[in-house]
Formats: sequence, structure tokens, C-alpha cells
Amino acid sequence: MKTISWNYRGLGNSRAVRALGDLVKSRKPNMLFLMETLSNTDIRRKLSKKMGFEHCWSVDSQGRSGGLALMWDKSIHCEVVEADSNFIDVNILNNNVSIWRLTGFYGYPERTRRRDSWELLRCLAVKSSLPWFVFGDFNDMISEKDKKGNHKHPQAFLNGFKEVLDEIQLIELDLMRGRCTWEKSRGTLGWVRERIDRVFASASWWKKFPLCKLVVHHVIYSDHDPI
Repeated sequence: MKTISWNYRGLGNSRAVRALGDLVKSRKPNMLFLMETLSNTDIRRKLSKKMGFEHCWSVDSQGRSGGLALMWDKSIHCEVVEADSNFIDVNILNNNVSIWRLTGFYGYPERTRRRDSWELLRCLAVKSSLPWFVFGDFNDMISEKDKKGNHKHPQAFLNGFKEVLDEIQLIELDLMRGRCTWEKSRGTLGWVRERIDRVFASASWWKKFPLCKLVVHHVIYSDHDPI
């Protein structure tokens, strides 16, 4: 099973749709999680069919921001458990029997709401005992190495995020082909790069899929790279 997560802003934008189509064609994912879709349900469902995904579950954007979509093909048996503006939580099924849990997560982008994202992770963690895989844009970092350029990320935030991950016992997947997944102001003195798009999993999930790999794909269209 191959999954892609991408915060790419704008399913209604023709350039964004072309970039997404190229990505899906070249990488051939079985599942696609999109954030900041900035579109309505009808657009997302039409795009899902166009990209070759038989199924789509989406959360509408709020004004000029937000919006989530989880798309998957016929090879995956997926049961949606819960969703809101920050996550889509599903069970991946095998012969109609739940075997593991996948959550597409979008952390609050506002720095003042970091702790709200952490609390949401805590709440999600206790909802199921299934092997758990969590991916998306967490808008957060756990190490000084996760940021290059400009001001350092506050140590209190680094510590706070790490403490939550330790508490809910999630292990991060190593990232191949680069470290940073988001950037702004490339080519200027204010160029900033950060690793905020991430993947975590429980120990029980790792036992099922010990050979899982995480790769970043560099794209021109978006300030976020898909993973």
C-alpha cells in the first residue's frame, strides 16, 4: 500500500490540479490525503474520480482556509470512523475485519494553538487500541534540526510536542531524500525551511509493517512537498 500526504492549497486551481495529476500518475498511490483543499465536496469528489480513486471522504473548508480530503482506490477496504476540520480517522479493513487504524492529521497552523493540536492528538490516541498510523501536516517540530533559517523554533514548543508523542507512544518514521518539507521566501535572506509534514506510528503498527519507508517528493507548485 502506498499513501501520499500533501498540504497543497487549492483543488479549484488549475495549476494545482495539474500538479496533483502529475504526482498521482508518477507515484501511483493507493491512498491520498490532502489538506487545505479550499474547495467544496462536489469538486473533491469529481477530482477523486478523475485521479482514479473510487472513494473519497472530505471535510469542507472554512471560508478561505482549511478543507480535507481522503481518497483511496478499490484495492483498499476503508471504514471512516470520525472526521472534523483537523483530521480524518479511518480503519483499514481486511475481509471486513479491522486490522489497523490510519489518521490523516492537520495541526492548527496558528502558533497560539499548538497546545490545541497536542490535546487533539491525546484525544485521538485513546479512541482505539488498533495499530495506529498518523500522517499529515502537524505544523510542529520536535528538533532544532527541523528548521533552517530565520529565528529558532521555541524550545518550549519542541519539548511540548515531544512530550505528547512520548505520552501517546508514537514513533516517527525516518524521512528519506531530504529533511525539510515546507519553505517560504526561497532565494532571499529570509528563506525558511521546516519539517512540519510528518508520519508517526505505534509500536504495534511497526510490528505489522517493519519495512515501511517515508520519502519526500519535491515539487515546484507548492510551498509544501508531498510525503
